[in-house]
Amino acid sequence: MPLTPEERQNERLKLLANWANTLATAIVSVGAFVPIGQEIYGFLPQNTDPTLIYVSAPICFMAGLLLHLVGQWVLGGLR
Repeated sequence: MPLTPEERQNERLKLLANWANTLATAIVSVGAFVPIGQEIYGFLPQNTDPTLIYVSAPICFMAGLLLHLVGQWVLGGLR
């Protein structure tokens, strides 16, 4: 049974929201959790400035949160 235009639009919106949430997860993982873990376990090169971690981690966390909220906003357009 083919989808109606409304159902098709809903599926596209769900796909877009899923993409935004997945990107948010990747940004938080790579930009925040990995550098913090590297700092805790001592895997960072010795010449790495710790300020870079303390500045980039919150920025990446906030970017991920913003993208997650965009995904929720997109889902608000479902019919």
